[in-house]
Amino acid sequence: MAQGRPKAAAKRPGRAAAAGGTPARGARGPRKGGRTIAPKKLRVIQQQKLKKRLEVGIRMKIEREALQRAAAGLPKKLAVVAAPPAAKGKARKGRG
Repeated sequence: MAQGRPKAAAKRPGRAAAAGGTPARGARGPRKGGRTIAPKKLRVIQQQKLKKRLEVGIRMKIEREALQRAAAGLPKKLAVVAAPPAAKGKARKGRG
């Protein structure tokens, strides 16, 4: 005859948690506090584009005003040299 207690049958982990002391999330009821809805990616992209465009516009306006103030104080016309635009074909050269 077998002595001692018989071994208990193995329990599934999913059922053990639900049958235990903590009820399922839906049975607990609503949680306190406000809820925030995560923004859709398209909205975030549009906001980033708008922000970038505004920053560029503000920076260009500041640069124009600084250039006008600098040119106004000089007796000779002020020539501003801009950097040449980077070629698209050469920018990727060397990355392989």
